[in-house]
Amino acid sequence: MTLNQILSQIKEKKFAPVYYLHGEETWFIDKIMDALDADGAVMTASEASFNRTLLYGAETQAAQMVQACRSFPVMAQYRLVLVKEAQRVNKAEWEKMKAYFENPVPSTVLVLAFRDRNAGLPKASVTALGKKGGVNFHAKKLYEKDVQHWIAGQIKDSDFEADPQIPFILSANLGTDIAHIENELEKMFIFLKAHNKKELKQDFVYQMIQVDKRFNVFELVHAIAGRENYKAHMIVDRLTQNEKINPPILTINGLFRFFHNLALVHRFQLRTTDSIKNQLKVNYYQAKDYQLASRNFNLAQTYRNISFLKEVDLSMKGMLSTHLSSRELVKTLVWKMLN
Repeated sequence: MTLNQILSQIKEKKFAPVYYLHGEETWFIDKIMDALDADGAVMTASEASFNRTLLYGAETQAAQMVQACRSFPVMAQYRLVLVKEAQRVNKAEWEKMKAYFENPVPSTVLVLAFRDRNAGLPKASVTALGKKGGVNFHAKKLYEKDVQHWIAGQIKDSDFEADPQIPFILSANLGTDIAHIENELEKMFIFLKAHNKKELKQDFVYQMIQVDKRFNVFELVHAIAGRENYKAHMIVDRLTQNEKINPPILTINGLFRFFHNLALVHRFQLRTTDSIKNQLKVNYYQAKDYQLASRNFNLAQTYRNISFLKEVDLSMKGMLSTHLSSRELVKTLVWKMLN
């Protein structure tokens, strides 16, 4: 099941007996837990006093979970048992839970939140809870193109329209932090609703995220793709003047993703906009940039620029010695990539 399907069923009060939440993108896990724990979801705030149990992994044993799950609701339809930091529960304890997963109590909603990609339930337990209608949700880490699809989905689900470039602009300037992007989108939605508007336009988005629409990662990538030397140097000079507003790591990440994808364009010999769009799962405007860049940077130059980016990344992390400031490193990087 997808996140939206799970949230939709919770809203309709169609609860699973067990929610097994695991994976790297903890924002999704928190979203589901918050939806189940909200007042009026599984129970009201007054019902929660007697029917809500919160357990933490390091302090939890199978016997405690089973006891909490097998207790009957008190003046309510359901009991809610939340197990946070489930990855810290001893593995032997999870083996003991298999019997419960094979026969869960219908009046209990058990939520298990694993916040480590290498942690999870034994395979036999996962199979058992799946047979009894349990939810097995893997919160996969989102990469830039996934984040863009997620942003587009959020905008559509909120009944707003948007310029096709908006998802790319947001991911390029805000990174892949889903929680941060959600907060920014929510601010935009509130403002638009208050002014009876239904469309997100580029100027509005740049204003709301406090990014200069002329000097940002998105425009820097576009300038480098076209080998517009003067424009690229002008943008990177302005972009690096305030590291609090424009963290260098976002610039490096944006450029790395661009040249990584450009390497794929060369590797798969993608020549047309449509082939690039379909293979890389990017929008039309991004595909045009990759098509343009493939003519301006051959495969050897692309790999060379990726190596430059790796060197700067290591220097910023203190793993390579340098006398240059982060601003000087980024400006020198752009010069080297264009020469």
